[in-house]
Amino acid sequence: MDSKMIKTRFAPSPTGFLHVGGARTALFNWLFARKHGGQFVLRIEDTDQVRSTAESAAGILSDLQWLGLNWDCGPKPGAEKNEYFQSMRLALYNAHLEQLVKDGRAYEAYETPQQLAAMRMVAEKMKRPFRYRRNMPGRAERGSGPTVLRFEMPFETITFHDLILGDISVAGEEHDDIIIRKSDGFPTYHFAVVVDDHDMGITHVLRAQEHLMNTPKHLGLYKALGWQPPAHAHMPLVFNMDNTKMSKRDKTKAARAAAAAWIKQGNTFEMLVEKSGIPADQLKEFLDKKTDDSRLAAAVGAALSVPLPEIDVQDFRRSGYLPDALLNFIALIGWSPGENREILTRDEMLQLFSLETIGKTSGRFDRKKLLWMNGEYIRNHTVDDLQPALAAFNAVTSYPIKKASESQQRQLLAMYQERTGTLAEMAENGRFFFEEPTLDQAAFKKHVESGNGRIVLQQIRDMLSPVTDWSKEQLAPLIEKIIELGEKRGSAPQTLRVAICGGSVSPPLLETLCLLGRDTTLARIDKILQKIG
Repeated sequence: MDSKMIKTRFAPSPTGFLHVGGARTALFNWLFARKHGGQFVLRIEDTDQVRSTAESAAGILSDLQWLGLNWDCGPKPGAEKNEYFQSMRLALYNAHLEQLVKDGRAYEAYETPQQLAAMRMVAEKMKRPFRYRRNMPGRAERGSGPTVLRFEMPFETITFHDLILGDISVAGEEHDDIIIRKSDGFPTYHFAVVVDDHDMGITHVLRAQEHLMNTPKHLGLYKALGWQPPAHAHMPLVFNMDNTKMSKRDKTKAARAAAAAWIKQGNTFEMLVEKSGIPADQLKEFLDKKTDDSRLAAAVGAALSVPLPEIDVQDFRRSGYLPDALLNFIALIGWSPGENREILTRDEMLQLFSLETIGKTSGRFDRKKLLWMNGEYIRNHTVDDLQPALAAFNAVTSYPIKKASESQQRQLLAMYQERTGTLAEMAENGRFFFEEPTLDQAAFKKHVESGNGRIVLQQIRDMLSPVTDWSKEQLAPLIEKIIELGEKRGSAPQTLRVAICGGSVSPPLLETLCLLGRDTTLARIDKILQKIG
């Protein structure tokens, strides 16, 4: 293999956030190119003018940068569209479309959606698959419907060697004449991807198995255009643990169910519009299942404080996963580095990666394993390493830790590093440091209201109040004394925890008191003392 000639690409459509399965495709293309000293190209396939947005394109670039999957050629973050956006390449597509028409390999078709549906029904009644062909009877006359351009597929068996799945053949009668230019004048995916891969010198197309049956269509176009096709490798899909496909619709289903339950409780649609900030017409379309826009699902979930299934890279960013942990995890979905390896650095991935070690069957997304792996990464990092990760997490979330000073954030990282699986878990559990805590009534009753809880809490306040140098050195001896208070050893610390944290679980008291500070600690104790009278 001539490493100087290797060129892979990742070509997402900017119609939503980056799916974690797409991130794995990007990773495998990145690994293959980097291992062989080649180039990794990023291309934005935005020919769907209705669904493509600049916001989605920017989000995809941000997610890839967060993952550390740098590209050699492609869009420039924050800049205007360039030649790596398909919408900027229409002149090139049109030139090749005209050549296919001139060569007699492409032709105009005029069927309306209703006419096509009727043609499919005829095929179903005859118990045969519907295949649109140039010489088929019943084709529409000129002007009866929107004009599209179709490619005349050859009546021949197309065989190709897949670098993962082996030889694949599709018989001539299975082909149909695919649309290569839509009625809006934009090329379809099938045509644009072939032109772009050829024009950009892509040598290897690594993509998911859902594209497997597209490859014969693309090979037909390559042959008609007189071009040498790249090598193809189709990777296993990413499935949930219950063997269902890991789809963005998982989020939309969960969001709609949450909205329905909320409205059933006596709330109104208008209230949801106000609470979510989604325009009424868009929210109605979403709830009526006329759109599966994951951004709307995220807005509904956030408004109702309902966690949605993590599907997109953005979801995992907001949940506080580290980029290296997520990359490590998705690399193992469908790929085996051998010797039961699980925790892998990027250098180790590059050293071990090969197409021969990618499996043929769908991989499973084990969220419990991801959580374990992320915890391992957090524990094996230094606070210095975790600080940039926390800053990136704060950039896409709104936990109160976002307002904390760098020193406070570092203290929190040190406290929770050994006891948290994600940065979001840390931010949620440490919320009480930066805002008034919600009182756990059961813990309050058990540790403060009952027995001599009030007396113990007053004694603790009397011990802490004289301390002006609020430092570990000054507080450490007092913590030992607090432990000895109360009806039994250990009960007094729980009483103090409820007063300052709202519940009976917190990091070690010494570190907790230091981060809370003297004024906040005493004010919270006073508030609880007033509550119990």
